[in-house]
Amino acid sequence: MRVVLAVWAQYLLPQRVLARLVYQAARCTWPLIKNPLIYWFANYYGVNLIEAEQSKLSAYPTFNDFFTRALRSNLRPLSGDEHTAVSPVDGQITEFGNVESGKLIQAKGLDYSLNELVGEKEQDDLSITLGCFATIYLGPKDYHRVHMPLAGTLKRTRYLPGTRFSVNRWTTNRIPNLFVRNERVVCWFDTAVGSMVVVLVGALNVSSITTQWLGEVESGKQRLWQEEGGSLKRCYGRGEEIGRFNLGSTVIVLLPPGTITWNPDLSAQQPLLMGHSLGRLVGATTDS
Repeated sequence: MRVVLAVWAQYLLPQRVLARLVYQAARCTWPLIKNPLIYWFANYYGVNLIEAEQSKLSAYPTFNDFFTRALRSNLRPLSGDEHTAVSPVDGQITEFGNVESGKLIQAKGLDYSLNELVGEKEQDDLSITLGCFATIYLGPKDYHRVHMPLAGTLKRTRYLPGTRFSVNRWTTNRIPNLFVRNERVVCWFDTAVGSMVVVLVGALNVSSITTQWLGEVESGKQRLWQEEGGSLKRCYGRGEEIGRFNLGSTVIVLLPPGTITWNPDLSAQQPLLMGHSLGRLVGATTDS
């Protein structure tokens, strides 16, 4: 009962006001504010500081710098070769599989629209283009940088405004259409197997989302950035960093139908590290 009340109380929260307050607090450089906040968070959530490039908590200029901390080099080796799709983040895989009739599974008994997720409502059923998906939840203690599952060339980026409900397991099991309600940044890439989409879904207390090519994406009205191509192509290697959550959330990876054989070791609610194999590609070409 307590969990249900906590979930539904989110409907009453002033999410935008809360996000602005969190944004300011997370970027405060005053040691009397940022240091206790960092120490409390690290201890409460059990952050693994051994992995951090900077293990001295007081050395972080702000809480957000700590939250989006870099890891020591070579801690996240990439599984397999260029024909292996890898997890873009540290987190927990919540659902994965095939898009059925234009719908993705959110949780048992709940699904949502692929077209609405990526903001392409005017198009026909996109499951012809994007037929496989994996959803990965990032917990508070996780590493919060986002990397490429496969090598690819950026095609376009779409910002979709929305709510900021929590995306933890209790909420995803209870709030319908959660991932199409929440604010998100949708990144399209050309890869060796066709189009790949990486969706960065905002959540409660996520004050912003950052990409390598746009920087910090400002909240507000819907926007679309189309890449020019030619010599200005933005190409990213498998495992290369492409974004950050300025406080935690969820990443959804989408690939063309029939292009991946899922790693048989994958299971729902399984912890993953960035670079862990999601599966092997089927029908890949040498070009991306």
